[in-house]
Amino acid sequence: MLGTIGSVDSGRFDELVATSLDLVEVDARAQFGIGDAALEIEPLRSHGGHQPIDDDDQLSVEASLRLFADRLGLSFYTVRTQRWVAAQWPAEHRQKGVSYEVHRILASWPERFELIRNPPLNERTGLRQWTGEAAKKAVGWKTENPATAQEKVAAVHELVQGDETVAAQVACDFLRLPEVAFRAMRDAQAREMVNEAQFEQAELLDEDEFEEDYDNTFGAYEESDRFDDPVRMVRSWHKAMEFSDLVAVCQGFIAGAARLVPKLRAHDLTQPQAETIGRQVEKIRATADWIESAVATGKFDLDEQLAQLLRDQ
Repeated sequence: MLGTIGSVDSGRFDELVATSLDLVEVDARAQFGIGDAALEIEPLRSHGGHQPIDDDDQLSVEASLRLFADRLGLSFYTVRTQRWVAAQWPAEHRQKGVSYEVHRILASWPERFELIRNPPLNERTGLRQWTGEAAKKAVGWKTENPATAQEKVAAVHELVQGDETVAAQVACDFLRLPEVAFRAMRDAQAREMVNEAQFEQAELLDEDEFEEDYDNTFGAYEESDRFDDPVRMVRSWHKAMEFSDLVAVCQGFIAGAARLVPKLRAHDLTQPQAETIGRQVEKIRATADWIESAVATGKFDLDEQLAQLLRDQ
């Protein structure tokens, strides 16, 4: 345990936890008590069965529960919920030391009596205990604080679902991060969809818009290179894509190296490991020289010597 937690030492923290657990227990008993009382006033009945409830009965139940809630100074909906939760948890199945909130979340789960007796591991405390978040995960509810990668991805999907404008803005914001763009383009389907979208954009843009966009990307072009047919437009857009892809590869390498190299400080590399890195750096250096030379001279072919170097493991 840490020496201090917040503004108190660990001993006082433990005292406050113990006192608060007692209050949680009192709160659970109080809410179940109100639910039991409401259940006694108006026992829960289904809409079918031996004594089905009709509309008149339903109005009578609501009137009784509203009067009860008013006398307690509580919301009708609070009392109605407490009545329902109490009905789902007979006294012999209520778990001591587990909050009312957890009982409420698990109340609709078919195997709830068995489930509540097997609390999950709380990674934060190292204890097996129920929390509201754990209960929501157990029954498949959306959690307020997603922890795993899958939960975070699901939360992002839910936030942008049904709003393509927001989804597109989020995607653009993240793709401006070099390492994100690099990783995204390693997904074959994502890469294919981006390429297809770029071709569609090229077909939709009129000639003046495309020439302006191309000029902003690559600089001025010769008058003889004007885009006088759709095929040339698409080919030029493909060139723009390849330019962007190459820049993304370079930026991804830089970002990856900046992230990983400092971490080697904590490791003593073996001689074979150092030699392996040396060989890879040699390939990187040769490839960088090739890119620089190709851009400067316009000769983009891969010579046999470099090809052999890149093939060697």
